[in-house]
Amino acid sequence: MKKYWKMILLCFIIVMIVGSYYIQLAIASKNEVSFKIETTSGDKEEIENLMLQASYQSGDSYRRLYITEDGSTHQISHSIMAKLKDPFATMMFQKYIEEHRNFMRGKVLFPSNFSEDQTHIIYAAPPNNGQKVIQGDLLTLNIDLLDKKKNDNISFEVSTTAQASYNFIYVNNIYKENGEMKILATAAPINGGEELHLYAVDVNKKKLLSDSILAKVNSEKEFKSSLSIFRDNNKLQNDYFVYMIDKYKDQYDDGGRITISRQISLYNNKNNVQEELMIPEELTPNLYRLMLREADIFIPDFSADGLQLNRYNIEKKQWEKPLLFNLVSPANDEREPFLQIANGKVYLAESVSNEHLFFIYDLYTGESLYKGKIIKENGENTDYTLHFELLNEINY
Repeated sequence: MKKYWKMILLCFIIVMIVGSYYIQLAIASKNEVSFKIETTSGDKEEIENLMLQASYQSGDSYRRLYITEDGSTHQISHSIMAKLKDPFATMMFQKYIEEHRNFMRGKVLFPSNFSEDQTHIIYAAPPNNGQKVIQGDLLTLNIDLLDKKKNDNISFEVSTTAQASYNFIYVNNIYKENGEMKILATAAPINGGEELHLYAVDVNKKKLLSDSILAKVNSEKEFKSSLSIFRDNNKLQNDYFVYMIDKYKDQYDDGGRITISRQISLYNNKNNVQEELMIPEELTPNLYRLMLREADIFIPDFSADGLQLNRYNIEKKQWEKPLLFNLVSPANDEREPFLQIANGKVYLAESVSNEHLFFIYDLYTGESLYKGKIIKENGENTDYTLHFELLNEINY
C-alpha cells in the first residue's frame, strides 16, 4: 500500500481540482446573464450580422458581453472571433494569416503597420523596430510587399540619418499609389515632445525619397502640447488623414485643463497637399470626437436637444447641413449615448432607466432604418449597468 501512496495522492488532487472546477462552473452558470437585441420597428436584416460589445456590472460582478439578436456570451470562441469584421484587429489578421502565412510570420500585428490596395498587401515595421535611435545614427525602415495574385513578396529596407534622438517611433498610416509609398509615423524625442514624420519611398527603386516633419510639439514650463491623429479606421488605404495640435495648461483644482490654442490640419495623400482646417467655433469643444470616413469629416455634438452630426466634405471643401437625431434622454457627462459610424450608417445605443435602446440611421439622409431594444433574458437583478463599447460585423 505504501508504494502506491504517491499515485493515490496524485489522483486525489486531480479529482479535487476537477471537482472544484465544475462546482465553480455550476455557480457561475447560475449567476450568468444574457442579453439580446430585439426588434421594435424597421428592417430586421440590419442587425442580422451585428455584434455589440458591452461591459456589464452588478455590484462586484463584472463581465464583458458580446450581444447579438440571438443572445449574448461573455466568452467569444476562436471560431466566432475569427469572423469579426473589425479592421482594428482580429478578422484582418486572421484572414492574412490563413491566406498568407509565410508573409505574416514575424510581423507586428498592429493595423496601422499594414495597408492593402488592389494588388498588394503592404507592411512597414516600426522604424528601427521601435527601439531607441540616437541623433546622427541610421534610421531604418523595413518594408514588405506581397503580390496578392502571385503570392510572392518583396522585402527591402531604406535608411536615413536620424534628425534627433528618439525613445521610439511608431507607424500610424501607410499609403501606396503609382509606385510611391508614404509612411506616417509619430516619433517621441528623448528630450520630450512629439514629431509627426512622413517618409516617402520609391517602391520600384527601393529608395527613400524624403523624410518630412509635418508637425512638431514641445512641452514648455507653463504649457503642454499634445498631438492627435485621426484616420478612417474602417479602411486600410486612406486618401486623407487629419492631425490636431493642442496647447494647454493643466488646471489642478478640478483636474481639467485650459486650452490655449488648437490647430487642426488635413493632409491629402493623393496630391501631397496639406491645409489647415477652419472649424466653426461652436464645434471646437467636440473636436476630440472627430471621425474621418472616406472623404468626410464628422463632428458629433450631443446636447439636450439630441445629437447634431456635423459633416465637412473634403472634396467640396464645405460644411454640409447637419443632421439632427432625437435622443430619448438628454445626454450628460455621466450618461452619453454610444455612437459609431460605419458602412454609411449611424449606430446609436442609449441606456435609460435600465432600458437599453438601439437605433440605426442612414448617415447622409438621417432616415431611420431600425429601432430595437437590448433586453435582459434572464436573472431577476435589475440593479446593474450596461456600457456599450464597440459594434462589430460578423461574417458567417
